Amino acid sequence: MSKYPDTIDKITKARLAFSAFSSILSIALTMFFIGILALIVFFSNSFINEIRKNFEMEVLFYSEDAGVKEADIVAYEQQLKLQDFVQTSRVSSQKDNTEMAKAAVGNNYEEVIANPINASIILTLKPEYYNNADSLNKVIKQIKQNEMVQDVEYASDIVQSLQTNFRTIQWVVFGFCAVFVCISLLLIGNCLRLNIYAKRFNIKSLLLIGATRGFVRRPFVFKGLVQGTWGGFIAVVLLGLLVYLGYSYTPEILNVLDVNTITIVLCGTFVFSILYTMFISFIYVNKYIKINSDQLYL
Repeated sequence: MSKYPDTIDKITKARLAFSAFSSILSIALTMFFIGILALIVFFSNSFINEIRKNFEMEVLFYSEDAGVKEADIVAYEQQLKLQDFVQTSRVSSQKDNTEMAKAAVGNNYEEVIANPINASIILTLKPEYYNNADSLNKVIKQIKQNEMVQDVEYASDIVQSLQTNFRTIQWVVFGFCAVFVCISLLLIGNCLRLNIYAKRFNIKSLLLIGATRGFVRRPFVFKGLVQGTWGGFIAVVLLGLLVYLGYSYTPEILNVLDVNTITIVLCGTFVFSILYTMFISFIYVNKYIKINSDQLYL
């Protein structure tokens, strides 16, 4: 008895297994890349917000000779904490400010003149108040309305530069990611389309013997579900390893990307992998269900 049929059957099974493996690998790598881009988008946004949180604004007060006591400044700081624009606030005492002034001047100026320095309040604003100059100016104007306040100092040049470049940076990152996400999705779609294209004659044969469209469509959509699940799972594992390695070398990464954000990206990548592969499989199966028999050879 000839062994050729068994050999051919093994070769066919090996080809089918390799085809399924290559599809899953393509989906996994594409979803892994999409997950990385999602992490980059979140990282860039969180990183800029983290920078904003570190911008300090110092509220300067008139000296005690002008009737402004440190107790009044402490009371005003408690009022500022209740304002919507305040992220954090603290009082820098007169003693601390005096010591810093002496260090900057290089001598004890109190031996010559009365100490003109009073306590001050150090503020950090919520990130959204740095979005435009109008919001920032309103905050400064509101603080200066207090008769005890002498001036408000902040890194205006850095803030203005951040305001000017923030939206540009966001749009560049978003545009870069959007282009590569589209390319990645097209690659998955093309891979699934080729797999379905190879079975177009089987699809048409089933329809000719009376199979319903739902019956023909079901195994392809289910296959998309299985491949999307495996591909998404592999992508999530790779992303998890990447985040773990990043945390191992740079633990501070959790200051920018919190656990909730990472979880959302991983779960979103997994769910998107399944839904997208099922959707693409559904679309292309329908295409070959509706296609004219003469176009099967094109």
